[in-house]
Amino acid sequence: MKKMLLLTTMIFILFSCSKEINLKLPTPESKYVVEASIENGKYPIVVLTRNMPYFAPVDTAFLMDSLFVTDAQVIVSDGVINDTLQLFYDLSRIQRKWWPFVYYKGSKIVGQLGRHYYLTVKIKSTIITAETTIPSNVYYFDTIWWKPDAKAKNDSLGYIWIKATDNPNEKNYYRIYTQRLSRDYDFVPIFGSVYEDIYISGKNFDFYLTRGLKNIEEDSAYSDKEFGYYRLGDTVVIKLSNIDKATFEFWRTLEGETYSAGNPFTNPTPIKHNVHGALGVFGGYASSYDTLIIKH
Repeated sequence: MKKMLLLTTMIFILFSCSKEINLKLPTPESKYVVEASIENGKYPIVVLTRNMPYFAPVDTAFLMDSLFVTDAQVIVSDGVINDTLQLFYDLSRIQRKWWPFVYYKGSKIVGQLGRHYYLTVKIKSTIITAETTIPSNVYYFDTIWWKPDAKAKNDSLGYIWIKATDNPNEKNYYRIYTQRLSRDYDFVPIFGSVYEDIYISGKNFDFYLTRGLKNIEEDSAYSDKEFGYYRLGDTVVIKLSNIDKATFEFWRTLEGETYSAGNPFTNPTPIKHNVHGALGVFGGYASSYDTLIIKH
């Protein structure tokens, strides 16, 4: 009885001392956000959006009416040709809720290895500029295979393993994506998608790929029983992109901030943008592709 009385008293004291605190979060400064890319053999793609408060409600109406910038003049140049990009509403991506579904796309310039490119965006009185380079070399993995994970609930789930060799004569930066055919509409960056060769220069090494999340309707470790895994029977295309340092630094710092968000024991990671007059990145990608059919 004494123990019950003591416990009741403690609970009463705790609830009596609690105080509801209402925090008024500051509204962030309005800025434009650029996600632009040019890849070998492909036209440039530019996504223009506005930043928004962290707890702002997000629905289809907000995305279409408030998030995307649709009245910009977007030009990509290789120093000789100026390509004015056209605005696209990609209905197939809208239906699948797959980012991006509103974007600007070029029609004159196709990405080439070793070329330098310039981006100019004009939105009313705002001018945004950036530049990037598609690296000169495309790299391929030596060997790709799939192996079940012993910690998975069944032996049909596992990771894709890679054997690779880094070029010792170059400073290299990489980004890796995968796409499960008939299951993913486009390529998805793996978890921890960017690497530099500071520890692997000139070495032959093995590592595995952890499947990343979809772009809009993200799976989670709670709802997706295959979270992080590739499944027996999947046909997976692996994309390896050679990128420059500025592109690497943007994605490295963005992923660092994303993975640590909400952790009170970590310091905020300043994101290293490479565009001027806005937030974001203009990246050049020298990409190669491999296909793996997962089977025993």
